Amino acid sequence: MTMVITPPIERAKIPVIVVGCGVIGLTTALVLQRTQRYSVTVVGRDIPEDLLGPHGISQSWASPFAGANWRPCSADHEQQMQIAEQLTYFMMRDIAEESPQAGIKIITKADFGSSKGELGTKPRFLGYVKGVHEVERRYWPENAVFGYTYESVVVNVPLYLSWLVAEFRGLGGVVTKGELKHISDALRFIDDGRCETIINCTAMGSLSLGGVADDSVYPTRGQVVLVDAPNVNITTGTPGNSEDKAAYVIPRGDGTVILGGVFEEGNTNAHQDMQTTDEILYQCLAMCPQLISGYSSTGKSFNNAVSKDDVEELRKRIIAINVGFRPSRKGGPRLEVQRMGKIVIVHNYGHSGYGYQTSWGYASMAASMLDAALSKNQSN
Repeated sequence: MTMVITPPIERAKIPVIVVGCGVIGLTTALVLQRTQRYSVTVVGRDIPEDLLGPHGISQSWASPFAGANWRPCSADHEQQMQIAEQLTYFMMRDIAEESPQAGIKIITKADFGSSKGELGTKPRFLGYVKGVHEVERRYWPENAVFGYTYESVVVNVPLYLSWLVAEFRGLGGVVTKGELKHISDALRFIDDGRCETIINCTAMGSLSLGGVADDSVYPTRGQVVLVDAPNVNITTGTPGNSEDKAAYVIPRGDGTVILGGVFEEGNTNAHQDMQTTDEILYQCLAMCPQLISGYSSTGKSFNNAVSKDDVEELRKRIIAINVGFRPSRKGGPRLEVQRMGKIVIVHNYGHSGYGYQTSWGYASMAASMLDAALSKNQSN
């Protein structure tokens, strides 16, 4: 008697729409697509291909304007964010080691605090990052509240966004350009009409998106300077002269460096502020003299004297001055399930200036929430 082996029935993948093409939306889409349970389509007003086109992008699309590096900023009570930061740290290290084309690089970070609100103590994240060393007090920059170096990662944003899209599409994911007036408009991007699942990663768009408009969302203005400085091989950061300022130096790994910056809540000025640019150049040079060629430095000190000539030399190296708006939210990121009739919506937005450094953590949490919500549907 011949035994007939029946192949397992392949279950149809669940269609999902991810609205928003920033780092949170793309990472969430990739996490879902990798499960092989979902067939994911990303819809965005701006998409990474726009970075190469002649028409420019919206300043409300914060992801292309980011530095970006990994530097935790969660408070003691923000346990969800702490988990997201830690998961993202190790995930980005893995990407840097396994996929160098992604634009992530492991690099030493000299960390002197990110705001005046931080206590001059040892931050909790130093318990899991690699290569921790304390910096002697005499080498600290002005406004520092502690001083440590450790292994962090820096992200070449244009390369990384393109890598996320390539990884996603390589698994069968779809990215399409579209602007929505109402959250339910997302469903028209699935031809057969079967989709009843939406992931809302619209960032600043959540302020006015019909059906889910959230008046807790607000812009936090950022201004950064992109310079040509191939000698910089360390990322540094310290508080600025006020609560809405910080000084940071983030090499992108291709010879260019992002200098910042400001965190101006509610400021919608889309134009460069010349005084801010001057402050950025001066403060970043004081921390990192390697920004200009021919500058003799041991690399130990982060409070170096800076002359007008030094600033003008750095000014000659400016490639671009960018202004963008971080998608902030009162109460922190929104990560929760909402049901709108038969439609299941998972919200994942409001990450302000820490989208990159929490992206894999929040994407994984959103995916778990979706799994649980759909399992509940099946059991009812």
